[in-house]
Amino acid sequence: MTEPMPVGVVLPGVLAEVVDRAGRGYQRWAELVAQAGYCHHPIRLAGRVEHADRHTGEVRTVYDSEREPDGVLLKACGTRRESRCPSCAATYRADAYQLLAAGLKGGKGVPETISEHPRLFVTFTAPSFGKVHSRKAQGRLVLPCHPHRQGARCPHGLRDGCWYRHDEDDPRLGEPLCPSCYGSRAQVLWNALAPELWRRTTIAVQRALGRLVGLQEGEPRRLVRISRKPVCPM
Repeated sequence: MTEPMPVGVVLPGVLAEVVDRAGRGYQRWAELVAQAGYCHHPIRLAGRVEHADRHTGEVRTVYDSEREPDGVLLKACGTRRESRCPSCAATYRADAYQLLAAGLKGGKGVPETISEHPRLFVTFTAPSFGKVHSRKAQGRLVLPCHPHRQGARCPHGLRDGCWYRHDEDDPRLGEPLCPSCYGSRAQVLWNALAPELWRRTTIAVQRALGRLVGLQEGEPRRLVRISRKPVCPM
């Protein structure tokens, strides 16, 4: 049984590069990684910053990415998807919590008297247009798509469910179980009319809340504000 050959023998330049990087630029590289929040997929920026003196016209370079390890400046990707970057997703969740907490109990420039104001978190859900293939998971356990009784059929003769445990990249995800049963026209109408429906809903809600706090018709409604936009189903 042959012994594995050292890395320096197989790839002569790799070992020298590793040693050079560890001795020359590792500390700065570690600082850049920390500044980027240990992002898994950082954005690599290349360029320089120059300042010009207004009086003399002298231009001098105050920063150049060429001085950084690999010649780039690392910036966090900022994604909300934990599957892509757990560190950036955690930062987003923490920021979102601070914003909500400040709006409920004060802080971050918001007075503590805000906690005395009434507030509601309301969810408006679009109607269902029919069954579609979906991936249901509880931790590492992937559940059947749409369990159904053995032999059950839809009005068009197709199986009334799906026992398949879909992968994340399954092309069937989002497709109707039965195209004829699925309300495609209703979905199109809903998406087309959702902005107007939302506009009328917010007007009705503002009027109802205004009456609850004693505002008369035509009075300023600064104390009542709807600050959320709908998400239309695709």
